[in-house]
Amino acid sequence: MADSIVVLQTRPLQPAWQIFKLLPGILLLADIGYAGKLIEQSVSRYAKAHHLTLPNIEYVLWAILIGLLISNTVGVPEVFRTGVSTYEFWLKAGIVLLGSRFILGDVLKLGGVSLGLVALELAVAISFMTFLGRAFKLSPKLTSLLAIGSAVCGVSAIIAAEGAIDADEEDASFAIAAILALGALSLFTFPLIGRALHMGDRAYGLWAGLAVDNTAGATAAGALYSDAAGKLAVPAKTTRNAMIGFVVLGYAWYWARRGQAQAVRNKEVFLWQKFPKFILGFC
Repeated sequence: MADSIVVLQTRPLQPAWQIFKLLPGILLLADIGYAGKLIEQSVSRYAKAHHLTLPNIEYVLWAILIGLLISNTVGVPEVFRTGVSTYEFWLKAGIVLLGSRFILGDVLKLGGVSLGLVALELAVAISFMTFLGRAFKLSPKLTSLLAIGSAVCGVSAIIAAEGAIDADEEDASFAIAAILALGALSLFTFPLIGRALHMGDRAYGLWAGLAVDNTAGATAAGALYSDAAGKLAVPAKTTRNAMIGFVVLGYAWYWARRGQAQAVRNKEVFLWQKFPKFILGFC
């Protein structure tokens, strides 16, 4: 009887304890983002006060730099890790909130040509990564994961495809590491290249949305150039994200025909499972 009483008393505390464990990490994420905003504002005020022309580095990049500094010096303490691991949820929630700023006309401004470029990007990225994988003699499934990740939406696409094509965890880890490295590099190189080529906001925004693999990277790369470029990069990248189910289905069907993956029995259910549902909130 005593044991049962203890169980009844502790069960209601479990959800509260789980939330409590998340709070330190979530607060750390919020503090880093806020610190990035403060640095951006401080640099801007200093430049105006001293009549200096300094690069307009937005808070997104400052927050990323702070995160890199922490992870590569003191590291993330254990007490923060559970909450920090929820970053993907906050990222997607942020994308939904960012989408709420757009009116339907902003999305329609992509136009048929831009939507055609999304289809062209998928074909070119898959073909080029497949060529590179074969040229460097990578394993076939690692090549498939790299092609899927670079064509659609980076890490999310690789994770979705790993089980669908029965890829090894080691191959998935290599693919994720490569995509993240390219994404980090794009944050620094894309704005520099865009300004060197004197690209307009629309051209740069579409380029960032079509070329940067991860959603966070595409959003940041666009916003670092200008607000107008960021508003175009996000819907272009979101359109790519929506193709994840079809691309993964194609690869699953390909490997199943070769006897190296399980057959897809219900294509409609498969597409819904792989579809990034946070996009519905964006729309």
